[in-house]
Amino acid sequence: IESQIKPMFGRMAKPTTPADERRYDVPIHVQRVVKVATDPEATQSSVSIMRKRPQGDEGTVAAYRRNLVEQMVYQMLNERFDELSRKKDTQFLAAGAYETGLSPTVTTFVLSAGVEEGKIPAGLTALEIETNRVQQHGFGPAELDRAKKWWMASYERAYNEREKSESSSYADEYVRHFLHGEPVPGIEYEYTLAQTLIPAITAAEVGAAARSLFADTGVVVVATSPKKEGLAIPDEAQLQAVIAKADAVAATPWNDAGRANALLEKL
Repeated sequence: IESQIKPMFGRMAKPTTPADERRYDVPIHVQRVVKVATDPEATQSSVSIMRKRPQGDEGTVAAYRRNLVEQMVYQMLNERFDELSRKKDTQFLAAGAYETGLSPTVTTFVLSAGVEEGKIPAGLTALEIETNRVQQHGFGPAELDRAKKWWMASYERAYNEREKSESSSYADEYVRHFLHGEPVPGIEYEYTLAQTLIPAITAAEVGAAARSLFADTGVVVVATSPKKEGLAIPDEAQLQAVIAKADAVAATPWNDAGRANALLEKL
């Protein structure tokens, strides 16, 4: 057994001829693409709106600031989705906004919602209405203020607990640095930088970032559902029609008073 373990788990020899780097082109198309996937073993229905865009530079303070601004957009969107999910007439079980990479050169901005079976059109309608709301009205000053405080608290917590960080978090950071060129300046530098950058971020910056994130190019809508007898599953054409109908709904500014009112009612 030992003779088998050593070759498998022992020191790896560096190949004399490295393998060719594999790269795959990810096109950023103009027209919206809609796909529906079903699986008898799936346990939940979901719908996502993904927007592909070129991967930005990562190695400068300006890029770090841009990422901070975008993270605030995600934070404010997720705060809205959290509030919507608590309403009696909510159209989804949970929803969120986030970024994920597709390739070294292409990343995606994603709005995703988990929905009840048979409620994919309703969930997609809710995501599209919130998209239009942000595109047309942006975010309010109170939302931005909360996002700034949330991120400052997050950096402060990470800095104060820097001696308790799990090794896995460092390993993940090093992997991203090696594979994607993500800078690794350390929490001390990042905390100092955040203290300088976050207070100076303006509503205009956040609005411009939101409009860029919600650009109508490279859009892919993906719906997934269990496949079972009696469950109505929309096809691609029906979901295209759902989006068109949602776009015809007049988008009103976000009512941010709901969070304060909910707190006062509990008190």
